[in-house]
Amino acid sequence: MENETLSALQRQLREERLVKSAEDLQVGDIIYVEMDRSDGLTLNAGYDTRLKYVVVAGSKSNLKEFGVVLINSDADYSDAPDWKAEQYPMLQSNYKGVLEHDSWVDCTDPKEMPLRKMIAKKAEKMGCLTADDLNAVMRLLQNSDFVEPHFKKAYRINNTQPNSNLAYDITAIKT
Repeated sequence: MENETLSALQRQLREERLVKSAEDLQVGDIIYVEMDRSDGLTLNAGYDTRLKYVVVAGSKSNLKEFGVVLINSDADYSDAPDWKAEQYPMLQSNYKGVLEHDSWVDCTDPKEMPLRKMIAKKAEKMGCLTADDLNAVMRLLQNSDFVEPHFKKAYRINNTQPNSNLAYDITAIKT
């Protein structure tokens, strides 16, 4: 009986975390979603998909497509100083229940993620960045030479309109 009750509770909690619409998302949300090569991932041999944590960085004005950045376990993909400077550290102690160890937000290569894919893949909203981490990540994205100006504009990363859940108010960034 205890196992059935626990299983039912776990299903209910997962259901509550599912992304069901654009209204469920805000800039800074941490989403757990299945991704594949079409999302721009490089996968190990034998794997077609991979579950990844991503951070919502913005959305197109139609709220049907989102700009996300990957959370990676390591920041050892390149020794280039300019690349390393745009890997933002996330301390596991700030994200208990989400991260198992310290991780890195890769601000060099944001991805496009359609809302319909998040819904179809049963993406889960796991939490959100702390205010300090959100400000730092958005500052890196806004100032990044790796991120195309068109991407910043399309996903409203440089947006200066306050009070929008999905267009980051760049004026609020602490310098």
